[in-house]
Amino acid sequence: MNWKFWKKEARDTAVAVKRPKLPRPRDLPEEVGRKMVVAMKLDPDLVWSLKYVSRPMELHRSASEFRIYDPATAHHKGLVVKNWISLDDFPDMVLYTGNYDKSTSTVDIH
Repeated sequence: MNWKFWKKEARDTAVAVKRPKLPRPRDLPEEVGRKMVVAMKLDPDLVWSLKYVSRPMELHRSASEFRIYDPATAHHKGLVVKNWISLDDFPDMVLYTGNYDKSTSTVDIH
């Protein structure tokens, strides 16, 4: 055995692309939930049981894109949602998408 643990082997850095760390699922922000209940006239009990995953927008630091999904349906289908990327392969799980700007408290739901 010829172990040389003190020497590092060169890794191919071109292949490994570092992805930014995305936030985990959270409860809906107050502004998003309020818009869904008041403007869209959805059931408040349903709205506040939903979860929210987001990713930051490139041009605005305080703004983010979000996806809203039902955690009960995801659990029933055996889907574990860790972040934004988890829902890429399951577009039918996404109930609503939109943008949210924390600094101006503006919400745009599609």
